[in-house]
Amino acid sequence: MHDLTLAGESRVAIAGDWHGNGSWVQTLLPGLHRAAPDVRTILHLGDFGFWRSPHRKGFTDTVDYWAEAAGIERILVTPGNHEMWPLLEERFAERPGEAVQMSKTVWALPRGFRFTLAGTSFMSFGGAASIDYADRRQGIDWWTEELPTDEQVDAAIEGGPVDVMLTHETIDGGTPLVEQIIRDNPLGWADEELTYSALSRARVTRLWEHIHPQILAHGRMHVPDAVTLPDGPRIYSLGCDGQVGNLAILHLSDLSWS
Repeated sequence: MHDLTLAGESRVAIAGDWHGNGSWVQTLLPGLHRAAPDVRTILHLGDFGFWRSPHRKGFTDTVDYWAEAAGIERILVTPGNHEMWPLLEERFAERPGEAVQMSKTVWALPRGFRFTLAGTSFMSFGGAASIDYADRRQGIDWWTEELPTDEQVDAAIEGGPVDVMLTHETIDGGTPLVEQIIRDNPLGWADEELTYSALSRARVTRLWEHIHPQILAHGRMHVPDAVTLPDGPRIYSLGCDGQVGNLAILHLSDLSWS
């Protein structure tokens, strides 16, 4: 377990998908600083914008600039599905089991990475199935490495329970709005796409059931929503760039959420 606590840190921000949207970052981070000037860490839930494409190459520079202006010292990213996974895997291989620095303020977290902040334990488990993969081009804007494997789930389970689980993928039996999207299939995804997505959810659900976190926070579905389950755990779905509900504050002392 890596202790990543900054001196005096008592709360952190948690962010949903940004999709490499520099204009959103330029709006969001100054707003975060006005609302919570003490926050120095953002835990990002994936579809951040890790790309080598020319039109995305300046995104981390934009993030670094506005993070510094807002007093944000680091952004710890749980990667999503819409990331350039070969780039991430290459960087993770250089430092197995470690967070990898992608820019001045941005760090990518490998699957199963465990850390503590002010005594609160976290696990990051990134990736998800692109439910629209049939409309994408493998190796160009879709990579099979996005899908967590059973072996990665098994390895992540071995470390035991944590207080907070950070994922991009949702789980089965999550928040009401997310469950409605899965059930109603509003965009008409094909059966094979739904099967691929269900496999990803099943693997993340198995991890959730074994490590018993008090909180699960995920991105992915582009819908802000929350639920407290009958036995106490809370699940939060974060909105994406451009949406209300893209950002939340987590208090580390009592795990309260706002």
